[in-house]
Order: sequence, then structure tokens, then C-alpha cells
Amino acid sequence: MRTLCYIGLVGLFAVQAHAQGRVTATTSTLRAAANEVFYIIIEASGGDIQDPDMEPVTAAGIHLDTPSVRSQTSIQMINGQTSTTQSRNWRYPASASREGSVTIPRISVMIDGQEYFTQPIALEITRALDLGAQAPGNTREVTTDDLAFVRMNTDKATLYQGEALTLTMQIYWMDGNVAVEGAPPFPETEGFYPGPEWRNNRTEYVDDRLYQVTEFIRILYPALSGDLTIGEWTWQGAVRWYDQRGRMKRTGRAFRAESIPVTVLPLPEQPANFSGAVGNFQIKAALAGTQLIQGTPVRLTVTLSGQGNPNTLGAPVLPELPWAHVSEPETTVQQHENSPEVVKEFGYLITPLETGENRIPPLNYVYFSPLTKQYETAQTQEFAVSVGGAEGAGSLVAVGGSATDQRNRIEVFDDGILPIITDPGILTHVSRDPGARPSPAAYVSPILPLAVFVCLTLLLRWRGRLASDRGYARRFFAAKRFEKTISDTQGTPDPVETLGRALRQYIADIFNINDAGLTSSDVETVLNKHGIDSDTTALAVRVLRACERAKYAGRASAAEEVHALHAATCNTVERLQATLREKRP
Repeated sequence: MRTLCYIGLVGLFAVQAHAQGRVTATTSTLRAAANEVFYIIIEASGGDIQDPDMEPVTAAGIHLDTPSVRSQTSIQMINGQTSTTQSRNWRYPASASREGSVTIPRISVMIDGQEYFTQPIALEITRALDLGAQAPGNTREVTTDDLAFVRMNTDKATLYQGEALTLTMQIYWMDGNVAVEGAPPFPETEGFYPGPEWRNNRTEYVDDRLYQVTEFIRILYPALSGDLTIGEWTWQGAVRWYDQRGRMKRTGRAFRAESIPVTVLPLPEQPANFSGAVGNFQIKAALAGTQLIQGTPVRLTVTLSGQGNPNTLGAPVLPELPWAHVSEPETTVQQHENSPEVVKEFGYLITPLETGENRIPPLNYVYFSPLTKQYETAQTQEFAVSVGGAEGAGSLVAVGGSATDQRNRIEVFDDGILPIITDPGILTHVSRDPGARPSPAAYVSPILPLAVFVCLTLLLRWRGRLASDRGYARRFFAAKRFEKTISDTQGTPDPVETLGRALRQYIADIFNINDAGLTSSDVETVLNKHGIDSDTTALAVRVLRACERAKYAGRASAAEEVHALHAATCNTVERLQATLREKRP
């Protein structure tokens, strides 16, 4: 009996040892810096294996991301009996923000209906990073905050409505084998009209450390007066670097720069001839020639250059020219690269109607200068022109005699000379057949030049509106831009983000608003404001929120999810188009 008890105890210990051996937990390191990403690896084997219970780990102050999972199944046959064993491996990205000793508690895994536990693991969380020789002089410790950080600033805190504001966003990362992950979005700039933007790369020393700096620069124009705010610049990214032994390390980072308050002053009382331009401008005019011909157009080019919003630079008003006809201006805009400088040209066709000596008076262009805090007038030069008659445009001379009775006759000089007909009525009488009808071309030919002229005029006006009216141009090209964006969905690394961006851009183009930082809540407000029906609004909001959830899910979206979101996005745009057509007068 005693022997049987010993055998039973030995068997029980053997079962327990086997049970603990079926679940193990390890970490990629036992020493990590605060917020540095390390990995918790859990391995289990058995029949029916459930996912591990990680709640005790998060309760211990350890942040976990979505794990990668691997499974393997082995089948054995011994003495005619088949046994199946499953092995599963979970690899959790983890990080801890609290410095000091941290213990990963034992982790529970259910196998074949029985609960098994891993062993606790002790970690040391330090402030300094293991950069080896990369640490400057090896005299100062480097933290994750030192690896990379962001800054944001503006060139002024107080400005006038319509005045250019330069917003600079900077990403600093330590020179060497350090890289920043993530695509930073632009901060919210409600109340500002977006202008040109560009990017610079340079280096800078901060606290005796050399940093690579990427600058995102955007020009903004305040559309309203009062107290405005440039929203905080925040985005979720990561930093990678290599330790002393050449192993790659990675830590997740939430980058954040504080919001910037801006005071916008209203413009003083505007003069009657104010052009709407705010900034500092120069104006010049060039005439293609001063020796003109009656009826032949000549081009007058007026050029505005300076720093300001090109969309508020209205066309200069030409003085009345009683001796000529002046066309509507053709507009071209040239934005200097990596600069707020802009050049806007207006081309006028002047057609002289009368001969003689004439002049084109100077053009006055009134704008508001933030430097002088008053309205200024830029002026062009005066042009003296001489208009001559067109070649062959003298008095008409009758042929066939001067007497009235002789103009209505046909004279025959001899048999070899054809008669000269001076009476047009004779031609009409001779050529007219009482039974003949005019051909359709006879009716159409007088109208055709007029129709061509009207069509060309309408085309030029339409093109001019596309160039000068940004809101109209954005609405006109909104559908084409949307189709182009979603056509590239399959070729992008994040198709769901592309779908959300396409829908936001379409809505922003239709209502002529800024799409930077546009959220699903903002879209709901905009659609309600413009009277879009509740069903269409709810559909657009659901699609955008689904895209936002997928973006922060920490995993790639399945093909079925992408296909469903693609169909929902296209359906939303079609319903918006139908609603807008119904609302159109």
C-alpha cells in the first residue's frame, strides 16, 4: 500500500512538471529604456489552446500592441494510435513608461480545458538608452525624448486679415542610425485659407547634439478677424535606432507640439477702389507696341508681384478708352518655389477703333500694406500710341462712269471684252430662277461666324472663371480628383487611409473648405450646415469613422474590408452628387 502511494505522488509531480513545461514566456530583453519597445514571447503546446489572458500584464503598467501569432500542428502515430499536438506562439510588442523594476506577472493559458501559467519575469526599466558609441562623448545619457522630438512655430502672432502667415513644423531626430516612423498630418487650421507649402532638410545642434531636421512650411491666410488658433500638432509615430551591438531597437512615440494662438486684426475702412489684396506688391505694365493699326488688337500685360494671397489679387480696372475696345483679362499665376512670393499676370487685348494719336492712362492698384498699416497705391506708366488706318481701307471708288444713268447700263467695248456690270440689280435679276430655292448653306453661312464667336467667348469666360474662382474650380474637378485618388487604392500600402482621404477631399472640394485635419465630426457639421439630408450625412460619417478605426487598429485591413469600404465610399459620393443636383436651382 505504501509503495502505491509513493508511485502516485511521483506520478503527480511528473504531471505538474509536464504541465508547467507546456507554457513558457520569455522577453527579448531584460533591460529596456522607458517607452522602448520590447517583445513578450509566449509559447504553448497541447491540443485545444486558447489565447493567453494578458490583463494582469496591462494591469502591471505594461502597454501591449497587437501580437503576431504563429501556429504549428504535428501528428504522430505510435502502435496504431494517432496523437495530434498543436504549438502556438504569440509575440507581443510591449513597452513600459515607469522607470525602475517591473515584473511581468504569470500569464494564464487554457489548454485542453485546463489552466496553465507561465513564470513571472523581472525587467529593469531605465531612463537612458543603450546607444553605445552613438551617445555624444559617452558623457551624457540619452533618453527616448532626446532621440526625436517636434516643434511648431509661426513667424508672427498678430497680423491683419488676409496677411500671409508662415507656419513651420519641424521634426528633429538625432544624427546617426536613428529614424522616425509615421506620416505626420497637418494641424487643424480652421479660419485660415491654405496657401503654398514646401519642405526643407537641414542640420542643427541642440544641447551639443547634432540633429537632422525636416521642416514642413505652409503659408496661411486668415479669412476671419478675431482670435484664431492653429491646433496642436500631434501624431502617433515611432523611433528606430541601433544599440552598441548593432541590434535594432524601436519605441513608439506620441509626438506633440502645443497649439498656437493667433490674433487677427480687421482691415481699416476700405476705400472704394480697394482691390482686395493684402501684402506688399509691385505693379508694372508692358504694351506689345505703340504703333497700332486700326482694327488690329495689341496686348497689354499687367504684372502684379509680391507676397500675398494670389486668390485675392483682383484684375486691375483699366480706364475707359473711347477710341478702343478692351477685352476681358486672361489671368496666369506663378507661385515661386519654396517661397511665399507670387506673380500674377493679366493680359488685355486692346483693339483700336479710331485712327489718330491716343494714350493709355496709368493704372492704379490699391492694396493694404501690413508694413505701413495703411492702404497704398501702386501705379503703372502711361503709354502714348499712334493708330494708323488699315491697309486698303480707303474710300470706295465706283467703276463704270459717274453719271447716274450710265451706272445702270452694261457697256460692251468689243467682242473680246466682257461687259462691266455696274448695276447690282441686273446680277440679281439674271441669276434668279423663279423656281429655285436657297440652299441650307445660304441660311447657315451668315449665322456660323456669329455662333463660333459666341462659343469661343463662352469658352474663354469659362476658362477665366476656372482660373480666378477657386471654389468653382474645386467643385468642377472634385469628381475627377476623387476618381483618380480611389483608382490608386490598390497600389498604396494603406488603402483604407486612401479611401478616407479621397472622401474628405471630395467633400472639402465641393464646399471649398480646407481638408487638412478634417475629421468625421467636422464632416458631419459641414454637411448639416449645407442642408444635406440626414441619411447621406450619416452614411458619410459612418464611412469616415470606419476608416479612422481601421487606421488605429494596429493591423492591416482584410481584402473584404477594403472592398466593402471602397463600395461604401463610392456610394456616399454618388448620393452626395444626387443630393447636390436636386438642390441646384
